[in-house]
Amino acid sequence: MELVWLAALILGSGAAIAGGQGASGKMLNIGIILGCMAVGFGIGYAAGLGSENLGRAPDAGWPFAFVLGIAASFGCIRLNTCRMK
Repeated sequence: MELVWLAALILGSGAAIAGGQGASGKMLNIGIILGCMAVGFGIGYAAGLGSENLGRAPDAGWPFAFVLGIAASFGCIRLNTCRMK
């Protein structure tokens, strides 16, 4: 499943970055995507911490990072289309 998420992340972020207007728009999209991926990794890492019943999702950092990165890339694509109007 992670392979599908990785493919969606690569394609979505590539489309978001390519659709940015100018260098500042492309850098803004990169920053938004990487920031959301960092937040997702932190949430997934925190979900795996703890002992016994507290650590419900071990090794969930990368899947959360992929999912939030995909959501951010599609959000950036939406922002790109709103900026063009």
